[in-house]
Amino acid sequence: MQLPPLNRISFSAGNHDLEKHFDAWLDSEPGQALLDAERTMLEDWMRRQVGQRAVAVYSSREQDLLRDSPLRWKMSVGPVGFPGVTVQSRLDSLPLAKSSMDVVLLHHVLDFSRDPHQVLREACRSIAPGGQIAIVGFHPLSMMGLARWFYWRGRPGWAGRFYRPNRVTEWLQVLGFEVDGMASGFYTMPFGQQGRQRMRLLEWLGSLLWPRHGSAYLLVARKRAGIVRPLPSRQRKAPRNTVVPVPVARWGQQNRES
Repeated sequence: MQLPPLNRISFSAGNHDLEKHFDAWLDSEPGQALLDAERTMLEDWMRRQVGQRAVAVYSSREQDLLRDSPLRWKMSVGPVGFPGVTVQSRLDSLPLAKSSMDVVLLHHVLDFSRDPHQVLREACRSIAPGGQIAIVGFHPLSMMGLARWFYWRGRPGWAGRFYRPNRVTEWLQVLGFEVDGMASGFYTMPFGQQGRQRMRLLEWLGSLLWPRHGSAYLLVARKRAGIVRPLPSRQRKAPRNTVVPVPVARWGQQNRES
């Protein structure tokens, strides 16, 4: 089965520059405010994870989003040229064995990837049955998502492709996952501290009136475990008894006649 189609926005060139701009934007004051909101969304969910191995896949440098995970074995993967991660690799060909991970976190990877379908396939391939995937992305139907179409589309960090959580849910269902839940946060605009202080009312209204349409969302899904069903046996059944039963009275009459 094919994944649903992508929107028609060219990402064939300059994508690595977008990742660099996004990485630099995360170091700014608005970017750090966004990361704090995302860490708050991840904190409670991360502490409830079970298993042995977890990996975080970034479209930027290491952001230490697995620090609250109780899993013993943790690593991070990022694009080539981004420091701090455990492994630098192409994100559409992750160096992870099949069904080897219990938790996989994708941090804005789909927003800035040339081929988000392939990146998602690679991440899902590495997850063991019963394991979970967590996707952090920008919500297109948010204050930040709507504002970029009118004013700031060319600014670093805003020039990626934003996918609705419902659309990502369809992709995950095709790949054999069931969505466990969704969280959202950062209802204000990515301004500096003074700008966010002036828009405190917007943050309060967003958490109250449109709680599922924050600028960033967290989507969590679980990989379906396979069910073993015994196949019908191909061995030949033992032949049935071919002796024809004869009533005792009739059998005695035949003996007397003979």
